[in-house]
Amino acid sequence: MNNERNLPLAFGLSSAIGLRFLTAKSANRFISFISMTAMFGIAIGISVLLVIMSAMNGFEQQLRDRLLSVVPHGEIIAVNQPIPNWQQVVNDLKHIPGVIDGAPVIAVKGLVLQGNDLSGISLDGVLPDQEAKVMDSASYVTPGAWLQLTSGSRHIILGQGLIDKFAFEIGDSVSIMIPQKGEQGRLSAPTVANFTLVGSFKFGGQLDALQAYIHLDDARELANISNGVLGIRFKFSDIFNATETVRDIGRNVKSYVYLSDWTRTQGHLYNDIKLVQMITYIVLVLVIAVASFNIVSTLVMAVNDKESEIAILLTMGLSSAQVKKIFIVQGMINAALGCLLGGVLGTILSVNLPEIVQFLESVFDIQVLSGDIYFIDSLPAQFEISDLLVLVGATLTISFLATLYPATSAAKIKPAMVLGQ
Repeated sequence: MNNERNLPLAFGLSSAIGLRFLTAKSANRFISFISMTAMFGIAIGISVLLVIMSAMNGFEQQLRDRLLSVVPHGEIIAVNQPIPNWQQVVNDLKHIPGVIDGAPVIAVKGLVLQGNDLSGISLDGVLPDQEAKVMDSASYVTPGAWLQLTSGSRHIILGQGLIDKFAFEIGDSVSIMIPQKGEQGRLSAPTVANFTLVGSFKFGGQLDALQAYIHLDDARELANISNGVLGIRFKFSDIFNATETVRDIGRNVKSYVYLSDWTRTQGHLYNDIKLVQMITYIVLVLVIAVASFNIVSTLVMAVNDKESEIAILLTMGLSSAQVKKIFIVQGMINAALGCLLGGVLGTILSVNLPEIVQFLESVFDIQVLSGDIYFIDSLPAQFEISDLLVLVGATLTISFLATLYPATSAAKIKPAMVLGQ
């Protein structure tokens, strides 16, 4: 019972001595320098890694909330014959777990004509009301233009990239060359369809230069389809399970169709984000390991510097375990201070990262992200407290392991040999 009562006191004594050893002035200033280096190394590592992880979280959020709001989560595309009665198909497939809704589409490939200039384009024939249930495209379209896509109107909404390229203005006539299939699958003379430009959209990236919207009935006429649709787009509740959900759809569709999901068209962006996140965790371990080597070096030199004090403490009745705790506490205080400093600095930088990058862009007249190439034109950031906890937890764990060797070495000191010299 007495031993149990003495345990808190014993640990408190070890902590007090460890703190005393850490703060006491040493004749060897190099030990203090290495100790400060270890602390600042941990602080810099945590702050930099926290900023990187926040940026990757921001990219993932933008991918989910922005790009995937205008890209179908999943899609089935007719192979030989159009898909008849799409409404019934959607109603049947909505019973599949994860499927929220579906919308018909007839995609027609063509070329925009403007004088001698040509540019490839994908005309997406949609039903505006139904399309809004699947994608958030209308939010990026000129106000009022989405509702002007009516049956037989021959109205078109172009991406801002195409409008800038050909210097179109609202109300202009847009000529689209549509290839036609002849006998035995051969191409025949193309037809030219004229549309009136009623609006524009700006998603960011290459979509602005490759895509346009028209009404489903206008697209059906261009594709020479009397009834049915060429594809159905779907919205899923879990976008990161899109591949499995699309496979479930394929098992329940009676028509002969191709299956596609967003990972086939935009998955490289998500894979790049995950790759950088994985590399970040690897760098995390390496950076902390390097900082931990400094802790080992500091404690090894501190043990050598405090041999006589350790010997006296042992002769006064301190156990080897208590001596070991002295240097574990000394190393962990360094690590904890580094975590505190790095966590505060990293949090401030992560929360204000977009503003900091914008300031640097204005000062140095540079652009970190171009909206013409990427789907965003500013560096995003999303600070997650879980990332900070992971960084601090990993740092403290590795630092604790780093203290074990020098602390064990201190506990093995023989007082008779040290004091007898």
